Amino acid sequence: MINSVVGNSLRLMREGKNMKKDVKVSLGCKSQIIQFINMNSKSSCEIDVQDGHSYIDGKSIVGLLSLNLFKPLDVTVIGDDNKISDLISNYDSHQLLIG
Repeated sequence: MINSVVGNSLRLMREGKNMKKDVKVSLGCKSQIIQFINMNSKSSCEIDVQDGHSYIDGKSIVGLLSLNLFKPLDVTVIGDDNKISDLISNYDSHQLLIG
């Protein structure tokens, strides 16, 4: 799974069609996890989530639940600059962003 996520991200970046933004999120309860997955699933952006040692696709509920959700997660969003801004704004409006 790691090679697939990282490989897709690197491929998109090499093509020069996308921007990349890193943020930290905290998913403290079930409703925030559901909101996070729903927002990511509706986005055309590539979303990679890391908990320190594992990378998963940010649109995968199974992958997300395999991470340590008790700590902040590093999220990399790759895509069109406007779509990245919209998605991160949604994270902020649902109080998922840290810092």
